[in-house]
Amino acid sequence: MIYSVNLWKLFWRRDQELWKLNEADRIRNVWKMLFLLLFATILSFVWTAWVGLGTDPISANMLELNRLEYEWRKAWFMIGRIGYSLLFYGFILFFSTLIFWLFNTASYKRIMIIQMNVLVIMLFERVTWLPLLTYTGLDWFVSPLSFGVIASYFTDLTWIIHFFGAASLFQLFIIWYQVVSLKKISSTRSGFIWTGVIFWHLLLWCGTAALSYYDIVLVYLLR
Repeated sequence: MIYSVNLWKLFWRRDQELWKLNEADRIRNVWKMLFLLLFATILSFVWTAWVGLGTDPISANMLELNRLEYEWRKAWFMIGRIGYSLLFYGFILFFSTLIFWLFNTASYKRIMIIQMNVLVIMLFERVTWLPLLTYTGLDWFVSPLSFGVIASYFTDLTWIIHFFGAASLFQLFIIWYQVVSLKKISSTRSGFIWTGVIFWHLLLWCGTAALSYYDIVLVYLLR
């Protein structure tokens, strides 16, 4: 049986599509979807950077810079965000797939197709940050869809707030989606799947918090 990748159907007809994916002898449209997701990832990062997400270190020193220096730093910031989008794309689709493949019986390609939908959800979450930043001035880690707001009431520690800010409702949905999908295409025990997926996301939230904490340093390195 030939299975044609359709990310929309994987959301709304998940059980049926995962059964087809698991039974397929050949999988097509993989490269097409990879290129489309690459374009969407770069576009979302450029869009959020253009609106001003993450530009605080540059804007804070705007008055100390002449017009040429300011525009030069903005250009390097944009180039840096494009580079980061490529790393983000590769990490979610290829490296995370490798991690899940290590403790699952499903093939690498089948797990990668599940990760394609995960990437779509993460990009959609990123887009939701735009109206929050534009109309309310809220940064991503204090989004009302994350737990960063709650954490900010209990602590002033930036790393802790960023960690819980990374643990959003979108991320909880991704955990559920990955678990139920892997259970459909893998014969690995349910407990191992839940443990592996949750542990991996905890590591990702720690990494996100650390990267955000040192974001100012990273921006200045790209000057």
